[in-house]
Amino acid sequence: MSLTSPGAYRTVLEALNAPLPPGAPRGRHILIEPGSYPNTGFRSKGDFVMTAVEGLGSVTLDGRTVGTIEVTGKVTLQGLIVRNWSDKGLALEVAEGTILAEQCEFMTRSRIAVRASKGAQLTLRDCEVQEGAVVYSASSGGMEGTSVTGTDGNAVAIRSGSTVTLRSCRIIDAGGHGIWATEGSKPLIDQCTVSGPALSGIRVDDRAEAELRDCEFRGSGRTSLVAVEKGKAVAEDCLIVDAGADALWVATGGSLTARRVKVESPQRTGMVVEKGTVRLDDCEVVNAPSNGIYLARDANLMMVRGRVADTGRVGVELDAGSRVLMEGTTITGNKLAGVSVEPGGELAIRGCTLADNIGRGILTCLGTSVQIENLTSVRNGKPDRFDFDLAAATGQRAKGAPAKPGGDAPAGAGSEAPAEPEAAPPVSQEQVGGSADVLLARLEAMVGLAGVKREIRKLTNLQKVAERRRLAGLPPGPSIGRHMVFAGPPGTGKTTVARLYGGILAALGVVEKGQVVEVSRADLVSENVGGTALRTSEVFQRALGGVLFIDEAYTLSRRATGTDFGQEAIDTLVKLMEDHREEVVVVAAGYSAEMREFLAANPGLKSRFSRTVEFENYSPAELLQITESHAVRDGYRLAEDARAAILAHFTSVRRDATFGNGRAARQVFEGAVERQAQRLADLEELPSGEVLSLLVAEDLDVGGGLAARFGEARDPAQVSTVLARLTAMTGLEEVKREIGDLLDVLASARRRRAAGLEAEPFTGHLIFAGPPGTGKTTVARLYGELLTALGVLAQGQVVEAARVDLVGQYVGQTAQKTTEVFQQARGGVLFIDEAYTLARPGGSGHDFGQEAIDTLVKLMEDHRDEVIVIAAGYTTEMEGFLATNPGLASRFARTLNFTPYPVDGLVSIFVGKAQAADYRVPDHTRTALTTYLTANRDRFREGNGREVDKLVRSAMTAHARRTEQLANTGAQLTTEQLATLLPEDIT
Repeated sequence: MSLTSPGAYRTVLEALNAPLPPGAPRGRHILIEPGSYPNTGFRSKGDFVMTAVEGLGSVTLDGRTVGTIEVTGKVTLQGLIVRNWSDKGLALEVAEGTILAEQCEFMTRSRIAVRASKGAQLTLRDCEVQEGAVVYSASSGGMEGTSVTGTDGNAVAIRSGSTVTLRSCRIIDAGGHGIWATEGSKPLIDQCTVSGPALSGIRVDDRAEAELRDCEFRGSGRTSLVAVEKGKAVAEDCLIVDAGADALWVATGGSLTARRVKVESPQRTGMVVEKGTVRLDDCEVVNAPSNGIYLARDANLMMVRGRVADTGRVGVELDAGSRVLMEGTTITGNKLAGVSVEPGGELAIRGCTLADNIGRGILTCLGTSVQIENLTSVRNGKPDRFDFDLAAATGQRAKGAPAKPGGDAPAGAGSEAPAEPEAAPPVSQEQVGGSADVLLARLEAMVGLAGVKREIRKLTNLQKVAERRRLAGLPPGPSIGRHMVFAGPPGTGKTTVARLYGGILAALGVVEKGQVVEVSRADLVSENVGGTALRTSEVFQRALGGVLFIDEAYTLSRRATGTDFGQEAIDTLVKLMEDHREEVVVVAAGYSAEMREFLAANPGLKSRFSRTVEFENYSPAELLQITESHAVRDGYRLAEDARAAILAHFTSVRRDATFGNGRAARQVFEGAVERQAQRLADLEELPSGEVLSLLVAEDLDVGGGLAARFGEARDPAQVSTVLARLTAMTGLEEVKREIGDLLDVLASARRRRAAGLEAEPFTGHLIFAGPPGTGKTTVARLYGELLTALGVLAQGQVVEAARVDLVGQYVGQTAQKTTEVFQQARGGVLFIDEAYTLARPGGSGHDFGQEAIDTLVKLMEDHRDEVIVIAAGYTTEMEGFLATNPGLASRFARTLNFTPYPVDGLVSIFVGKAQAADYRVPDHTRTALTTYLTANRDRFREGNGREVDKLVRSAMTAHARRTEQLANTGAQLTTEQLATLLPEDIT
């Protein structure tokens, strides 16, 4: 395309509409020669690349239409200046498509320069955006090395459930907020600088969740970081300087978790918390002219290893109704007091230092709750005081925020309570049609799930029309069944959709609040008679006004051996659903076939769950899109060969009822990152940012992440070495044969897969049955090394656990402990010794071993390709263990029997251990050893290798005693004497 070259197209539209040569690949590459191209304005659904031939600054596309560039396909823009001179126009509008803009400039006269919506994926790399905002709405993507400057309103708006990564970006002189995250969006903001915004550096509200890493906020016109209206912010290694009011504000249900954040020189208060929750780890607040930290009613603060210094009033002030825990924190150099607590405030202070404050170290009023441990309060201008009568001092009853005179009265956050920052003005003037439409937009932005979206839209429309009929004075129509079954494989978004469904129903007024209470069998079923009904009722009460989401609901109808109260939970649920039919919505989720069994467990279930929504497996293209979204969020991008390889992998993989779907896509990405790191770590020169962020086909492994792989052995030499060590072990012939069979099954599956045949997933969970001391732990470690060398496991660590590591002492602790241990084993082997002790003992009262088993079964299914579980114990007891949960027997592929060692095997173990310690065992000593072992056969049959280990140590001790006695007679001991065990040493 050129303004002057003969035969070149004169406009972008001409180039896009030009016919392609026969047999040409899809899409086109438009090369634009230098010049300014006026009256540019086009829409395209096609795929194309548009490049300025001589790079940035050489080509300008000017438009005055609604959008200079409007695209919905797969598009790349390179080196262009794109401007729009209309007061309502956009430089770039992306809807439903995927676009990458590299080294481009976007400029507009309207409030918005660039917008992505309707599920679009937009990436801006090394771009400049001037005078207009960048808006992500129900979309995804990222901004890398990009600057946004001089906007009239907010600079970057992330809305309607968008997932966006901002990395190494600069946001300068915004007329509103620098960054606004809202409506459930989830941005990651890494190594960015926000300077000079008129309002906040970043505002997080309306259930958005923002993660900030290594960012700087400078010179905000008002508060630098705001988390309100159930917004959640996590900030790490950030610097906040010169805020125009308060540096941090957390209120109205917002929350902030900050690690290594430093606040310097705000114009008013370092942090204000009101009806919010904050945790600060290793954070600093310095040089605030008012308070360092001010906590109003319903504020909750935990501060660990922090520092508050040199404020004009109080370091940390607690107003009535606030709660604070400080540990290892230093508060110094503050004018009126280090810490001040008003009536109704609650303070726990442990291991803290209050030093060199101009006023008191700590001042608390009558009517406060204060707990002090290991407090150091030194070199303060006035003595600490714990009994100040605020009511008497002010001549009035103490209130939440009384007027505070000078002297000892605690100082407030200012002469007036700090005002909440102004509500964020919408960057776009478009109407979203209410929060129900916003939530539906988030649903639409999810990958795939066409049938699910259709069902939810259908229900939403029914509710909308029913409400309109009611307002028109008409009957609302027949009662619409709102309870639903979400049926389908894992990883397809059932929990996420349930949360959106609850919000939509609340927005439509169908339920009061819309909260989603998520439970599983362990939350509903008790081990005691009558306890299940009580527990189920308590959970149901919490869900009133919202949605009760029961994950793996079918486990309630699967009766275990012995007494089981799952059916009682179902019966209780049916009654509660009838008693509170207008107050709650119940969603039961699980595998399709199992959920049909669940509905048959009680005659009332089918009538109450009138609608089943099927969540299908994601298509290969959708799984590629999910994988790519993980990459974009974490600052990576997929090369074309990587995209093709991932698509080919998901096309060939077997997607049955247990396929992990979104989880599998995440694992592919994790595996690619791991392999890329190994590829780049040994390079002599530091790779460029471009290389570090690019994932190529070479980085991919077919299983990905921590999951089992069907690729070739990672280290054939290591396989041979580990097998040799296993073969060298004494005895265990049956065990060695079984492991050999497992390896043959794995090798055969790989060959079948390579030939294009179906291959069952490798199931490596094992039962090791037999008495102690027969080598079970050693074999487990070798098994982990083998599977790692074969590429089945990502890491191969063996995490050893027993009952005490898995079972808690109160309700809920067991599932947490079991999950934590399981997470440590991901990528390796979880070895559970004496696993039978987890089985529920009859008649023993409260015991949470069964909860550990049930949790383990679920985790083994959720991470079926990431962990090998080996459960060990006595043979008979392990049979009882497998009977405690219907899912256990199917998850453990086979049982390996470790039989007691015969006497000659015990002799071999003894000799091996002695030789490893540099001792000799001559023939006459071996004869004595055989006689000793035969005479004590029962003892060694029970303890096996462990007892032999004790015997070796005993023989070494007897040898040392004997040789030292000989040396004390003046004899010169020979090397042979020092190294040889004699028959008398065998005791």
